[in-house]
Amino acid sequence: MIKKGFLSLLLAFVLFAILLFFPNSWIKAWISDADVEQAKASLDPLMFQGIYLQGRMLQEKNSMPLYGSSELNRFDPFHPYNYIRATDAPYSSFMIGRGGMQSITHFLSFAAQEKNLKDKKIVFIISPQWFTEDGMNEFLFSPNYSMLHTYDLAFNKDIDPALRNRAMERLLQFDTVKRDSLLQTMYEYQISNGEKKPVVGRLAMMAGYVQKSLLEKKDLYYSLFPSKEPKLKSNDKLIINQTFEQQLQHAEAYGEKRVSNELMIENNFYKRLENANLAKLKGFRKNEDYTNSPEYQDFQLVIDVLKDAGAKPLFVSIPVNGYWYDYGDYPQERRQQYYNKMEQLLTVADVPYVDFTDHEYDPYFIMDTIHIGWKGWVYVDRELDQFWQQS
Repeated sequence: MIKKGFLSLLLAFVLFAILLFFPNSWIKAWISDADVEQAKASLDPLMFQGIYLQGRMLQEKNSMPLYGSSELNRFDPFHPYNYIRATDAPYSSFMIGRGGMQSITHFLSFAAQEKNLKDKKIVFIISPQWFTEDGMNEFLFSPNYSMLHTYDLAFNKDIDPALRNRAMERLLQFDTVKRDSLLQTMYEYQISNGEKKPVVGRLAMMAGYVQKSLLEKKDLYYSLFPSKEPKLKSNDKLIINQTFEQQLQHAEAYGEKRVSNELMIENNFYKRLENANLAKLKGFRKNEDYTNSPEYQDFQLVIDVLKDAGAKPLFVSIPVNGYWYDYGDYPQERRQQYYNKMEQLLTVADVPYVDFTDHEYDPYFIMDTIHIGWKGWVYVDRELDQFWQQS
């Protein structure tokens, strides 16, 4: 008599085999346009770490995605996703970004989508706080890490080989990558142009291809069940049929109701700082400097992969909250050095950009210590419209 435990194990194996060998084309057929639309505002890390849903979104003729970090999930009536929806803009958007996502994470996403980026307009928001002395660390990299993207990079024939190798060398500095001995062997084999451990390297590439295929299958199955959109904080009357100046007035009034402290920080967040003993934070940024960081090399990878793909990016350089950084003893003169360096980098790279760094002390441009909000989004919304209209 066959034990029930064995039958359960056999059934599980059969179901796994069915899922594993189920044709990809059949799975794709079950992913509807409504599923893709739902994913656009989900800000789901599994979507960020995948390939399929991003590819579908980028293939939409009138989509103009936003790439950034945690500012993208600060929904308010003036947030670009609300603005685009409320005004029936001639373009749609979707968002790729959450806390801890920085240049190297976005590079991997762009590299995996090279074939979908040709002539594609995208908007990339640059956060000053990325450019710390240590840059992207393991604590930030690991939660946003995409195994699928890193394996895809090893087999990517669309990207310039020299650029791919630069990225692999950078990725091998992270423990998350080095702990994967198969991936490390593949990268070292590719970087050496097949000269390092040629036999082991070729075997690793064969095994890695199988692993990549399994990860792609997993991504497809995930794409069948996208996360629900978050509840948007919309108030369309503040946007619809309003001039830029009127929207600014609404944003200022919106901010005035939510900020009543000298550091110009949204009140709920300010209370959390007070509960954490705000006085202890005075002067805590006195040794910070955003002009010397490995993030600059990572950001250059982003610029280079977008050029390699033939994309049409608009980079958005945003300020910090000047009041808060003054409180932390990171003086305006030193902050200006970062702003100047970023402007010079973008100018030398010959890429379109908009510079909002003169809004450090503009009330309600930044909603808390570092995140763009309310009034800042109104400025960004105008730039999105103008950028879309350009040829």
